[in-house]
Parts: sequence; structure tokens; C-alpha cells
Amino acid sequence: MRRFLKSITDVSLFQQVSIIIVTFGVVLIFFFSVYLRGNIDDFVINQVMSLLHRSQESLVKTLNNNDGFSDLTYDADVMHFVYSQDKCIKYFGGRIADEFISAVNEIALENETGWIESSFEVSGKKYYYYYSNTEGQYEIISIIGEAYGNAIESDLLSNVSNTSAIVFSVIFILLTIWVATIIAPLLQMQSYIEKIRQGDDGAILNIEREDELGDLAKALVGMHKEIKRQEETKEEMIQNISHDLKTPIATIKSYAESIKDGIYPYDTLEKSVDVILDNANRLEKKVYSLLFLNRLDYAMEQEKETDKTTDMHKLINDVLVSFKMIRPELEINKNLSSAIFKGDEESWRVVVSNLLDNALRYAESAISINLEPHYLSIANDGPSLSEERVKTIFKPFEKGDKGKFGLGLSICYKVCNAYGFSIVAENLEKGVIFRVEAKNKPKHEKKKSEKN
Repeated sequence: MRRFLKSITDVSLFQQVSIIIVTFGVVLIFFFSVYLRGNIDDFVINQVMSLLHRSQESLVKTLNNNDGFSDLTYDADVMHFVYSQDKCIKYFGGRIADEFISAVNEIALENETGWIESSFEVSGKKYYYYYSNTEGQYEIISIIGEAYGNAIESDLLSNVSNTSAIVFSVIFILLTIWVATIIAPLLQMQSYIEKIRQGDDGAILNIEREDELGDLAKALVGMHKEIKRQEETKEEMIQNISHDLKTPIATIKSYAESIKDGIYPYDTLEKSVDVILDNANRLEKKVYSLLFLNRLDYAMEQEKETDKTTDMHKLINDVLVSFKMIRPELEINKNLSSAIFKGDEESWRVVVSNLLDNALRYAESAISINLEPHYLSIANDGPSLSEERVKTIFKPFEKGDKGKFGLGLSICYKVCNAYGFSIVAENLEKGVIFRVEAKNKPKHEKKKSEKN
């Protein structure tokens, strides 16, 4: 079965529809030849017997209303034999052979009361008859040849076949048109993707549909725009990194050469070495961020099932010790409860450090830190984020006005997601707040944190 389905999906969409239509046609022919044919035969026999019954009823009614056989009318297709005391006293119909009369007489002799519907053959021809005994007065046998039934069957089959052929043709045409409306946009999308693959940034895809194909086309265009945006961002980021790396490297090199020559560029040897160490630390931090992001996806995949936990209360206080002297003029408002977060301490340290670094960089006068079980928020009273910036802030290489590499918040997002936490950025009346919250957080705790 799998091989059969695989063989179908390996051909083009038009060929698949053609196979479906041919299969439908074969099933339809089988339906006509087996099931419908048997039902048609039964229908024809019922129609023939119904005609015999009606014609005989008309004859009986006429006989009962008249004392003789004068002025009797009958169906031209039906032959009537009227018997009284086993003798045929009247016949209505065309010329008939003696052999036929003998067969009819046998039917009259075999039956005495009631009614019978059946058939007989004479000289290789089939005849249908309806026999009835009208309360012992007359025995009437109404007969019609198979030609009448064959004519009904032929007309019925012809009408059914013609109707089916028309329906089948209409379905085929509609399916062909439908497939064409699917294949055309698919070919457009294929051409669009091929142009993009060949580096044609001016490729255009314009499919005005509101169904799934239209959604797919919009998704492809959106994906292309996002890829272009990310490529541009990466190029800008590489240029910025190159510039940022070039400056400390040049400083380290020039200071080292000067010291080697016995010259102290910054007053004393100790101060000059401090400058070298400071620039070396800057380089180390930049390289560490790049390496950390590069291995983060694999590392976080391994950490999803970890049983490690981190005391966030202690961690935040430890990180604040390192950061408080960066901008000592800022007011730091802390509301820290005891909280244990799932995950490795070093990974959460990176998250808290990046969020605090971001808050210190943009804050005007104050930073607020709120910690609860399953919840952490860090806010600053700096400028608000644009609507577009809120949507892209956690993407790699997205750098703000005062940002460095555009990697810190992306790292935060990946770490939080790996440990089952969500992280969002929101604008306040004055400033911006970053919220880190457990995805499976109890409802009562969630409501509590939303009030903050």
C-alpha cells in the first residue's frame, strides 16, 4: 500500500488527478454493468407488469359494464385472451401463430383462481403475461412481447448513459480547471524560489488568493523579506564586530610595541598595562558572546530535561555586586522574594547579566527588579520601544541604538525557552520592562505577577 501511494505521489499533480478520474470512470462502468444493470432489469419487469395490469383492469371494467364484447378498446402492444369454462371466447390483438395459442391455453388450464405474473417463451421469443380470474366469471390472460421491455430498457440505459457521460465530462472539465488553478500558482512559487536561489533579489510573487495557496505565497514572500533583513543585519553586525574588534586589537598592539620599546603610552607602566588588560577583557567578552550563541542551541537542547536548579535570589544579588559600579548614580529598586528556577546557574547568570546590562544602558534614573516564584521582571525608565522593535527584539543580531552586538537578548530568549520560561518586552508609561515567566506557572501566581 505504501509503495502504491508513493508511486502516485511521485507523478505530477495533473497525472494524479487523471488517475483519479480514470479510476472513477472504471468504477462507474462497473457500477453500470453489475449493480445498475440488475436493478434496471427488475425495473423493466415491474414496468411491463404494471402496463399489463393497467390494461387488463381497463378491459375487465369494460366487460363488467357491457353485456357483450362490442366496442371494447385495448392497448395495441398488449394481447388479451378471455376464457370462460376453459375455452377462449375472445381474443384482442394481432395475428398469432398456433404454437403461441397452445402456450396460452396451457397457462389458462394450469391456473384456476387468483392472479399470476410470469413469462414464457415461444419460438425463442420471450413474452410476459398477467393472469387473473375475475370471481369465476372470466379468466383473462394479458400478454406483451419482450420487445416492449427491451425498448424501455434501451431508452433507460441510453438516458442514464448520456446523463452519466455529461456528468462525467463536466466533472472532468471542472477538475481540470481546478487543477490548473492550483498548478499555475505552484509553478509561480517554484519560479519565484528558483529566482531567489539564483540570487535575484528583485523576484516578485503576486498571487491574489485567499486560500491556503495564497497564505503559502504570502509566507514565502514574508520569508524572503525576513531572510533579506537578517542578511542585512548580519552584514551590519559583522561590520560592527570587525570595527569593535579592530579598535582594541590596535590599542593592544600599539601599547605592547611601545612598552617593548621602553615607552609608556599612558603615563606609567602599570597604567599602560591596565589599558591593555581592559581592551583584552573587551575582546574576551565579545568572543565569549559569539561562541556562547554558536553553541547555545545544542547546549539548550541537552538542558531541556535537566534537574538542575538555581537560587535566583542569590544569583541576582551576586550579579548586582558586579554591575552597581557601572552607573552608581542610578537608583536600583529591588523587590526580591525567594525563588528557585529550573536550569543551570551559569545560563541564568547570562540571562540576568544581559537584562541588567540592557537596563543600565538605557535607564535615565532608576531600575526596578522584581522576583517571585516562577517570575522575574527587570524594568528601566528609559525611552520606549517602537512597535517594530518589540516584535524583533529577541531575534539574533538585532541591535538597539546603544546596543553592542545584538546577541544578548537573543541568548536570553533561547535560555528561557529551553527551561520552560517565556520572555517578553513591554512598554511602560515611562520606560521598558522585561518579564520572564514560567509557562506552566500556577494560575493564582500568574495573576499576582500580572498586577506588578
